[in-house]
Amino acid sequence: MRSSHRRRDGFAALLASLLIAVGAAPAGGVEGEPELPVIFVHGFSGSAQQYEDQALRWASNDYGNVVTGIDRLFIGFTLEQLDAFIDDVLAETGDSQAYLIGHSAGTAVMTAYLNSSPERVARVAKYIGIDGASNETCPGGLDENDEPLVPCMGVWGRGSTERMVGPDHNVYFSEQGHTQSVTSPESFAAQYEFLTGHPPETTLILPEPPEEVEIAGRALNFPFNTGIDGAVVELWELNQITGHRTQSSPEETGTLDATGDFGPWNVDGSKRYEINVIRQTEEPPDSQQHFYFEPFIRDDYLIRLNISPIGSTLSNTVRANAGPNTGASISRQKEWWGSNSVDPTNVDVLAVRTSIPKNPGAIVQCVLFGTLKPNLCAVEEVSDIATPGTAPYLASTIAMITFDVEGDGISHPDELVSLGPFLSGIDVYMPAPDAAPKGVVSFLLDARREDSDQFINTPNWPMAEGHYMSVLFRPWTQEIDTWSECKMAGVCQ
Repeated sequence: MRSSHRRRDGFAALLASLLIAVGAAPAGGVEGEPELPVIFVHGFSGSAQQYEDQALRWASNDYGNVVTGIDRLFIGFTLEQLDAFIDDVLAETGDSQAYLIGHSAGTAVMTAYLNSSPERVARVAKYIGIDGASNETCPGGLDENDEPLVPCMGVWGRGSTERMVGPDHNVYFSEQGHTQSVTSPESFAAQYEFLTGHPPETTLILPEPPEEVEIAGRALNFPFNTGIDGAVVELWELNQITGHRTQSSPEETGTLDATGDFGPWNVDGSKRYEINVIRQTEEPPDSQQHFYFEPFIRDDYLIRLNISPIGSTLSNTVRANAGPNTGASISRQKEWWGSNSVDPTNVDVLAVRTSIPKNPGAIVQCVLFGTLKPNLCAVEEVSDIATPGTAPYLASTIAMITFDVEGDGISHPDELVSLGPFLSGIDVYMPAPDAAPKGVVSFLLDARREDSDQFINTPNWPMAEGHYMSVLFRPWTQEIDTWSECKMAGVCQ
């Protein structure tokens, strides 16, 4: 069992203007509830990844215990498996109780768990249900004074404000989607205050000294949440502009066992990285899944590398279109909205641009100036793939799966290719004419309600050679995003 964060000293001095109030004064050392382990139970097709950013916020508030999440099996999950996970956490921390948080289908799991036996009730100090099962009373029953044996809270996204988890503690975020209601800073503030008894000092994810950042996680078969046994995993440092690897060999490498666990690895929090997972296939080429991220600005132990198994319907659908092109899954733990019937301004714009230099030595200039100087490189661009057709407001799209449908070299970003719950298949042509990538695919995001734009640049890996990409955006932006900015603001010391 690996903690989602380790406690660090030196982050108690927080700038007053950046403290989260949520209608109340900062904690300022206020005595509250005991700092017990926090355990997240995800929903359908999810994983512990949905609590990754909140774990970073708990750590940014110098919370003194484990914050983690179980990766529930998609098929055959039992309450005994949740027992075993809680046992491992409590054995690690020495506590007798934990705080439990369920989301979506995970709330049904937790309701069944708390209603199953007094022994299980005794292990849960408090419970939060997020955007899932509605219960007029807290799961777990009442004591002789008609008080909940397990105090409970409900956190809700858009929808009816008559939903509740118990009658006393419910908050509603009308502009937030189903997954966003887990991952948003507003949701974190509500969760933190209910569990600890006082507001958080900050809802920022505070950077740490770049040279001290550590990462770890699991590589999982999607959506089954079983470890990818026997695969090779690699960590590569990247050029900040091109997204290409800076060295001929990886920073770290290893072979996964049945857990899928990798790390912990030390990284530089000011740089960008690729994690590559290589799976052997019966016929070459081997399958390689390249994961690209925004910088890891603090310790992160809930990284999840979700990969569709070789031979699955999803994998076969995408790879049937392999040819001289690139394919990518573009995801974040917050719904993609290409339309919004309530507020038309609250939408995402995600542009995809492939730049291939005509002179290989001009790749940086090509990326920076290719749209202005066509003599430098060939450019294929789609101005927005988060459209009303591919990311409708009423859906809960988390991953946009992009590939050149039928290999015709033409993008149709308004047409949805049905791939399953929380997924949108999108016809996007990203050329990759060479066996080794020589161009750059730029994913440029103007995210709804966020303060600044985001980007992730990658090589144009060819699917025909067994390559596919996963591009993982943060569901947040913030004014303080680097260690130097944090120090200048007086927040980090």
